[in-house]
Amino acid sequence: MNRAIGLLVIIFIALSLFIFAISCSTDGGGAGKSDDDTDDDTDDDVNSFLDPENPGPYLVGNTSFIFEDTTRLLSCGEGNRRLVVEVWYPASDDASEWPENYFSDFFLNQLDAVIEYMKEHGELPPDGEFNDFPTGSYRDAPLNPDAAPMPILIFSHGISSNRFQNYTMSNYLASHGYLVVAPDHTCNAMFAPLPEGPIFFDPLNLPLTLGERKQDLSFLLDVFASNPPEMFIGRLDTQHIGFWGHSLGGITVTEQTKFEPRVSAMLQLAAFGFPPMPEGVTAQSMYMWGLQDKIMAPFETFHDQIIEQMPKPKYELNFIDTGHFAFSDLCVYAYDLAQSGDGCGSGTRIETGEPFENPGHDEMHKVMNPYATAFFGSAFFNYPELNEFLAQNHFPDRITYNPMTK
Repeated sequence: MNRAIGLLVIIFIALSLFIFAISCSTDGGGAGKSDDDTDDDTDDDVNSFLDPENPGPYLVGNTSFIFEDTTRLLSCGEGNRRLVVEVWYPASDDASEWPENYFSDFFLNQLDAVIEYMKEHGELPPDGEFNDFPTGSYRDAPLNPDAAPMPILIFSHGISSNRFQNYTMSNYLASHGYLVVAPDHTCNAMFAPLPEGPIFFDPLNLPLTLGERKQDLSFLLDVFASNPPEMFIGRLDTQHIGFWGHSLGGITVTEQTKFEPRVSAMLQLAAFGFPPMPEGVTAQSMYMWGLQDKIMAPFETFHDQIIEQMPKPKYELNFIDTGHFAFSDLCVYAYDLAQSGDGCGSGTRIETGEPFENPGHDEMHKVMNPYATAFFGSAFFNYPELNEFLAQNHFPDRITYNPMTK
């Protein structure tokens, strides 16, 4: 699957470079963001957005929704485009009384069909055993009544992946008071577990997928800003909105940040964008890049050009001896990637072919989680404590770091 994903990415890039030239002028965003997007307008008595080096004060709940976009048709089937969406949020103090979320819960009663698909595509070990495990949150737990209004962070997954591929970081951000919204990009996700049956990845959809993904992000912004699920009504901070994504998801959020004025912070994981960056983009940005990422290495020039063209503040983290999938949870549950994936376990260096070991899952998140949490809090609220954290390289043995703030 590792080679297949790399090939799909290259095919997608070739198609996108052609489509981008004729389509970028047609993309639009929603309502403009507030003029007051950098002031500290949270309650100083609730410091959930601070202390990025540790999990936040809240237990975490997660739940699933299906949203239908009546303005768009499904490109790989019939009917309107529908999105399966996972949401992580700060949960009540008694959240542990609710069922602990297990990996299988993300499949939404479509587990048998998905397991068959995973067997066919080498996603399960040879013995066919499905690895189920708790993911660190409580399914359908109540929202914490004392949490401050929640900024909205929308995540975009990689090609042929799923909405839960970064559940660890989603949990961490939600524990600090953020609402994390992650769709399965139907037709490009590995599967979208809709009630009538899963819709699996469709490679014939690749020419359309970037445009569909970008529209998915703005559609979900419209939903959560104007007509959110009942449990979140009156509890959202719609003046502070961020995008983040991995791989093709990172490309997606970068490209839609160009046209989405409601977004004031963008986090890119193992990805790039298509230059140029239009004038007038004001979002702050952070970039996490693996120096041994074989999938993204051919596009490093695009990656560097986007960083150069984005406005300050912006932050560049280059991870030493790190490949592509290390920036996700895929090495935990995707069997073939865990064996030999780019970023999972042992690898060989791009320049010399010498062997090296990718950082483990927990080691990666000890770096990723604090910086991501500090970044969003700084971009939204301008906390001096978070600005100070972002000014330093706290992990010099793991990353090279370039904070560009002035």
